[in-house]
Amino acid sequence: MCGMNRIYWDIDKISMLTDHLDASAHSHGMIQFFLCLEDELEIRVGKEKIMCSCILVNKNVRHSFKANSKIHFTCVIEPVSDIGIKLNCILQDKDYCIVDDSKSNELKKIAMDMKDTFDTETYRKFMAEMYECFDIPYLNKQFDDRILVFLKMLEQCSCEEHSIEEYAGKLCISASRLSHLFSEQVGITLKKYLTLHQLERAFQDLLAGKRITEAALNAGFDSPSHFASTVKRMMGLPARSTVKDSEFLKVY
Repeated sequence: MCGMNRIYWDIDKISMLTDHLDASAHSHGMIQFFLCLEDELEIRVGKEKIMCSCILVNKNVRHSFKANSKIHFTCVIEPVSDIGIKLNCILQDKDYCIVDDSKSNELKKIAMDMKDTFDTETYRKFMAEMYECFDIPYLNKQFDDRILVFLKMLEQCSCEEHSIEEYAGKLCISASRLSHLFSEQVGITLKKYLTLHQLERAFQDLLAGKRITEAALNAGFDSPSHFASTVKRMMGLPARSTVKDSEFLKVY
């Protein structure tokens, strides 16, 4: 398979199944998970060169990777999300954690299904196995009705302004209560979620054929450079290469 880049957009993480994205040395504020479906991935963490099938890299750790056209799955995870907090406990102050072969082989078997089927059910099946790999419960959350209404409002928003006070007023609660309820229910801060929401909107426009300038401004970023720096900070990759030959799937 050539030129594949499938983006799975989740509420607290962004995943990709790809065969052509490499990255030069960089660091970003997200925890990153790598799984190579074919043999091993070449990754440098700091000055250390590592060859492995599956690895978890801590936030703000400088790293680079080469897939050499091999299909691999990678996931950037918000560190203050429910899963991020648990992965922080696993990583502690370590730069990385290599997943043993027995666990990574099980993950590979399920990930192979994602090559042929690009849908939410296959993604969730893989994520459930990934969570189990790290002994983390995988639960489909049941949100408070007010949070469901709020998420629907965001789906329909223009992204010109995200006024928490205005949204809270429509829900008949205070802004502080909305922020607290969101963090409690969703497992990620409202501020971080709004940034991911803007990125999602921009990517949807880019994949629909719009130029970066238009997509960035439509999503509420101050400028294309602001959008590009946010992509780099959150995903660790240049915006243009991330979008090239991509398919997009919202999985929540």
